[in-house]
Amino acid sequence: MRVLVTGTSGFIAGHLVRRLAAAGHEVTGVDIAEPRRSVEGWRDVRLDLRDDEGVVRVVAEAKPEVVYHLAAQASVSVSMREPRLDIETNVIASLNLARAAAEAGARRFVFTSSGGAMFGAPEIVPAGDDTPVEPRSYYGASKASAEKYLQIVEWETGMTVASVRPANVYGPYQDPHGEAGVVAIFAQRMLRGEPVTIFGTGEDKRDYVYVDDVVEAQVRAAEAPTGEMCVIGTGVETSTRRIFDLLAQNCAYERAPVMGPERAGDIRRIALDSAKAREVWGWTPQVSLEDGIARTVEIFRVEST
Repeated sequence: MRVLVTGTSGFIAGHLVRRLAAAGHEVTGVDIAEPRRSVEGWRDVRLDLRDDEGVVRVVAEAKPEVVYHLAAQASVSVSMREPRLDIETNVIASLNLARAAAEAGARRFVFTSSGGAMFGAPEIVPAGDDTPVEPRSYYGASKASAEKYLQIVEWETGMTVASVRPANVYGPYQDPHGEAGVVAIFAQRMLRGEPVTIFGTGEDKRDYVYVDDVVEAQVRAAEAPTGEMCVIGTGVETSTRRIFDLLAQNCAYERAPVMGPERAGDIRRIALDSAKAREVWGWTPQVSLEDGIARTVEIFRVEST
């Protein structure tokens, strides 16, 4: 199958490309930056998705049957400082890519949205796909807006759209230098013996889902008979302090955390009920937090030596 994947210098898309290439698909990857890891058996294209003409050209050349759209401005903190960048990258570029994909004959557009940011502070936790969308950050709002625009593309063109709404994704090869990805940031600093900062009280709770489980959901979203919109999470709330303690145990780290101020846009509590994904995609999480943390630390440790 011919597939196009955006955001291939990123964490999740890097894992997805490896999965698709290993399965024998004809993969075209698109990103403004170079991939962080080498993968054989795919075509790698440098492109800023805000370049409308470039997007049309590359998609027309690739003629994908399925588009996996993961490229995004993915930091809540950045979105609060630069909302215009968020809109241009996460909404306008997504719309233009989807229309180009439909024009090129794609049958399915798989959008990686957000489960952790778009529901804001829901009254009932875990949140499900029927939870009101009330984001508290520009990032969450941009993902919710993109979903609406993509629905219109589906109605307009007939290309079906699936939306994968993951919780907080973690795992090997996540970028520890950005503002997102607390597991990667903590793990790398602990392995180097450096101070680790927890913003807020450490009691904020998130739903952490392992990257391989998210990739599995994306593949199932592409293969399903119809386009669907599903949250992807474990349903388990885990505090930032618990993440710190698990990582410290695996990294043999003995220093206490540095406590910093709360950050704008951060939510206090979220977990996701993936009942719909289980029903329509047959998806359930396979990797426990303890196992996922251990796998992640081991690979970071190997890479640091």
